[in-house]
Amino acid sequence: MRNVAISLLLIGLLGLVSLPVSAQLHQAGQSAVELSGGFLDGFRKPVQDNFGYFAGIAYSRYRSRYTYWKAGAHLNAKQYAYDINRVPLNQYLGEGEIYTRVVGRVSRSVVVNAGLGVAGGYEQINGGQPSIDGARIINRSSWVAGPTVALEGEFLASDRLILLARAKEYYLFRSNVVRTRFNLGIGVKFILPTSTDE
Repeated sequence: MRNVAISLLLIGLLGLVSLPVSAQLHQAGQSAVELSGGFLDGFRKPVQDNFGYFAGIAYSRYRSRYTYWKAGAHLNAKQYAYDINRVPLNQYLGEGEIYTRVVGRVSRSVVVNAGLGVAGGYEQINGGQPSIDGARIINRSSWVAGPTVALEGEFLASDRLILLARAKEYYLFRSNVVRTRFNLGIGVKFILPTSTDE
């Protein structure tokens, strides 16, 4: 519940700073490149147990003013405490998603989108090593896949730049640690030039 409240707060803050944008954004045929990052499974300091972060890069293409699809590469990284050491878990994922606008107007500079998709890739535990300090790790690295659901807020900063706040949940079958992963973070989307640009 706390993660949902924080997500809504971030999206609400985007709405408070909205300014009019005159650019023709969210048009069919437009494409964009996006970089994103943030917290994994809640807020923790790097020295704490269960500290996690995510990073991603994606390409998106608008099908209409209200929908777009996205394909990208994503990393979920987490550290689990074992005595004085940390056991790393990395999920290297490929993603495919479709987003649709649920509220907001481009002319008001703020849009909220909801998305559904699938993700799949490799979950690597302790760099693939079966033990740490002589202790055997029961969990094993494996291939994972599953659905995703997301809610994102877009602040249209200029005719080529969109700022993002996103909350996203993964459910990854075959994970040997935890099947659900929650991402909460920010990003930036760069609209690519099209042949119709002047």
